[in-house]
Amino acid sequence: MNHENQEAENKPASAAPAGAEPPPQENPLLRRFQVAMGQEEIAHEIDRLAEEYSHTLKMPGFRQGKVPVDVVKKVHQQALREEVIQQAVGKLAFARIEKDKLAIAGEPYVEKMDDRGSEGFQADIAVEVLPEVELPVLEELKVEIPAAVLKGEAFDEAKQIEHVLDANKRSLPVSGRAVEENDLVLLLEQSTDAASRKKWPRQETYFMMNKENPSEIPGLFDALLGKKAGEKLTIQNDYPANAGKKAWAGKKIEHQLEIKALYELKKPELDGDFLKSLGVKSAEEFKAKLKEEYQHHQEHHRDEALMEGIYEKLLASASFPVPRSLQEQEVARRLSQNRQPLNFKDDGDKARFKEMIFAQAEKSIRLSLILDKVREKYQITVDDADLEKEYAHLAKHHALPEKEIRKYYGEPKKAEELKDHLLHDKVSAFIREKIKVNEV
Repeated sequence: MNHENQEAENKPASAAPAGAEPPPQENPLLRRFQVAMGQEEIAHEIDRLAEEYSHTLKMPGFRQGKVPVDVVKKVHQQALREEVIQQAVGKLAFARIEKDKLAIAGEPYVEKMDDRGSEGFQADIAVEVLPEVELPVLEELKVEIPAAVLKGEAFDEAKQIEHVLDANKRSLPVSGRAVEENDLVLLLEQSTDAASRKKWPRQETYFMMNKENPSEIPGLFDALLGKKAGEKLTIQNDYPANAGKKAWAGKKIEHQLEIKALYELKKPELDGDFLKSLGVKSAEEFKAKLKEEYQHHQEHHRDEALMEGIYEKLLASASFPVPRSLQEQEVARRLSQNRQPLNFKDDGDKARFKEMIFAQAEKSIRLSLILDKVREKYQITVDDADLEKEYAHLAKHHALPEKEIRKYYGEPKKAEELKDHLLHDKVSAFIREKIKVNEV
């Protein structure tokens, strides 16, 4: 197609009157251009599209696939024109992006469409591009990290054994005593709207007797404390409009509860059965593995502290605007991963959360762009030798045949994820070698 692309003019913003809020800051990463198509080309594309539809379209009085092209054009003239223009705008925009070699951060979009009928159309296009990232001289950067953070805590065998036993607590039924803190209570619950008398289905639910444990029913901990299995009780609550459970929001709800059973969590004994359940043969083997895992954890903690300090130094040393489109995508990704409902006390609380999550997203995108620049500048790649080494490591770590590991990562998506992971590790290791870290 012959088409005409012209640079769009940027109109200077007029001065704001005294006392008025300043206009929103222009996005420095936004690039604008125009695309156009003449009426002759539009007509040609309409003919082509009408020809395609004539072979599949259903219309009264004609067999499917036998509708004359002229009839299709006459009946669907406006729809055909709109579709042709929509397709043309996308093709022309991406052709311009490719011609100008723009590294875009998001999809281009139409700011203004001017369909001039017999003169064709012209569209103003905007697209956000990736920023130019200038890296500092890595060898000149210095990071200071407190020695205590890097050193960590000494291995305490008794303490670590208690952690394992505590993590493997078992719930055992108890009788003959009242509910105590840290018990697990099995409840039969039915809730009723005090005004409409609407009843929600009766259901069994467990509640952990811990003051810090949140509950849908405020006051549940205090109401259960001291009660015994078989007892019934009623709790009435007035729920605010922003209550976590929307069905109860703004209503007075009456909760009928019956204590069905009571359990206490007990630590297991460090005996043969427990050791067998962990896959070890003796207490000595268990303690040796415990120490090994603790040391591995400490090394991991040290590495994380080192890289966190290095990343913070990089972020402080490279200044550039962050694409809003990438920031919004990262915010959406983080929100989608949050499985807990977002409950805000007021608009201020909501505003603070929004500010926090956007700041986190900006930092994440900024760091990602810096690491990408390091990878590009120093030509860091993942080759077959890296993959072979990782296959062997994963096979040993998971105690699986290497062929099983290869089969798992034979799927293209998983293979790509593995390469991305290895590439990130190689870039991080490269940076760590270049930047000086001092313990203080």
